[in-house]
Amino acid sequence: MTLTQLRILLAVARTGNMTRAAEEMATTQSAVSHALRALENEFGVALLVRGNHGVTLTETGRAVRRRAALILTQVEALEQEVAAAREQERGSLRVGVIPSANVRLLPPILRRFGDAHPRVRLTVLEGSDDEVLEWLETGAADIATVSAGGTGAAGFPLPAGAVARPLAADRMLAVLPSGHELGVRHSVPVADLARHPFIMSTGGCEPLITALARAAGASLTCHYRVRDTNSILAMVAEGLGVSIVPELSLPAHRAGVHAIPLDPAAERTVLLVLPADPLPAAAAFAELAVTLTVATR
Repeated sequence: MTLTQLRILLAVARTGNMTRAAEEMATTQSAVSHALRALENEFGVALLVRGNHGVTLTETGRAVRRRAALILTQVEALEQEVAAAREQERGSLRVGVIPSANVRLLPPILRRFGDAHPRVRLTVLEGSDDEVLEWLETGAADIATVSAGGTGAAGFPLPAGAVARPLAADRMLAVLPSGHELGVRHSVPVADLARHPFIMSTGGCEPLITALARAAGASLTCHYRVRDTNSILAMVAEGLGVSIVPELSLPAHRAGVHAIPLDPAAERTVLLVLPADPLPAAAAFAELAVTLTVATR
């Protein structure tokens, strides 16, 4: 058993696809397949179920993945601590990011961290709240961003021992086609949005949007359910409906779309989550991220 085999197993488990795992590991699909076969032969048990549409872990495979993640995290921590003691900082840092935080919030932080820690290899993994938390729990990510309601408390269980730190407040905005009848207002109640075809975001904001509608006593007529914010905005611009999205997810230029605050105002909080025993690079990233976001508030 080698560390490379364990890294390949984690990559395949996260992507569910040997080709994507090979690309991530900068190797070939045949090398990935060979490494996993060798690992299964050594253990004498199947770790993967191979199908036409990808691969999934067996029950034993999931147990091995959990242990492999712990081993690799400890190895990475050891390498980073030794490198720091020799004043030769090095290593890697995998950041799990929700899409809305990856539009405007994270890029400046990533750039500043890269400038300050040029020998640390950064990898950004984009996914939903549930996905990035799973990556954090399984060791596929070393630090993660997630969203929470206006109280700043996560509405979902964090991995055991994980610590969440508020990173940014994010207003929820109504997005309307340019020239829409509601666009002349300074703000709009959710109940008024509910009178129009609604495009629901499934990228992580659905629980918050549903809660806002429930609080307003409104029932949203969801004509479309879309994950990607850019797709939502394109559909809104075409007059297919209205939606609610986080302000941080909006690009600087959005032709054909008008965004206005909700009435009453609503916001969510973007949290930065560290595991119980973070890598030195993850702790440094968290300190820099919080410092930068506090400075810009």
